[in-house]
Amino acid sequence: MDPIATAFETLNSHPDFRVLRRFAPVDCYRQPQGATRTMMVIDTETTGLSAAQDKIIEIGFVLARFDAATGDICDVIERYSGLEDPGFPLSEAIKEITGISDADLVGQHFDDDRIRAAIAKADLVVAHNAQFDRGFLDLRFPDFTGKWWACSIKDAPWTEMRTGSAKLEFLATQCGVFYDAHRALVDAEVLLHVLTVEAHDGNSVSSHLIARARKPSYRVWAIDSPYDRKDDLKGAGYRWADGNDPALPRKAWYKDGVLELDDELKFLGGIYGTAKEVVVEAMTGRERYSSRAGVISNRAVLVSA
Repeated sequence: MDPIATAFETLNSHPDFRVLRRFAPVDCYRQPQGATRTMMVIDTETTGLSAAQDKIIEIGFVLARFDAATGDICDVIERYSGLEDPGFPLSEAIKEITGISDADLVGQHFDDDRIRAAIAKADLVVAHNAQFDRGFLDLRFPDFTGKWWACSIKDAPWTEMRTGSAKLEFLATQCGVFYDAHRALVDAEVLLHVLTVEAHDGNSVSSHLIARARKPSYRVWAIDSPYDRKDDLKGAGYRWADGNDPALPRKAWYKDGVLELDDELKFLGGIYGTAKEVVVEAMTGRERYSSRAGVISNRAVLVSA
């Protein structure tokens, strides 16, 4: 037997050791047993944090089939990695994080036709911190705007699994692998791998993410909420919008990702203490993690007698 494999098995079977393997891309996790759909797992490297001012310099994605009934990942049908010249020098910080140099980018362009063809095949787009990646990708490739999105940080059951962190590098170690992070394709490959693992209830992480992505969520605006209850709102996950961001056009406290709307309206009833209407945006995967508003309506808060 290979001495390295022997050492690995010996250490890995010992309760005082956990051994990590370097990640290797997987072509097939399981054979499809019925109808499948297609997931695009995507990652970007950019020149900075502002989608309005910065540019994408690298895109990596994996197209994978998943079981339409269970949500389990089946196999990889396409991979893509590409660079693009942003037209200006990279900062030293970005060079250090990504390992990409200005020389690597000179004259480089994404394969737009291939990327658009892949987008057309995807039933679901998944990114780790989708709000960041989607902000850039919707601008560079408007085909993404009509797609159903999920975020593998917010929509996966890491809290229930008690992972302690949703950082991709940390999750990879929990799966027994390590890798050189901050290059787009390998980040996408590792994310796909992490989605295949078993969650807290014996089902795959991907099955939970897909089930969550199918449900509507709500952005709730606590318009004209009492000033002396701001700490209660902050403690409940509300954030302040100053009205200057076109994506958040109201000057008020708001909360994203609300799943149980009636419970949230009851909570706000306790905040206001009287009959009040609040603004609610219903979000589907097409609007979620984008700068676009959902379907807006006014809802009455539920005040206990």
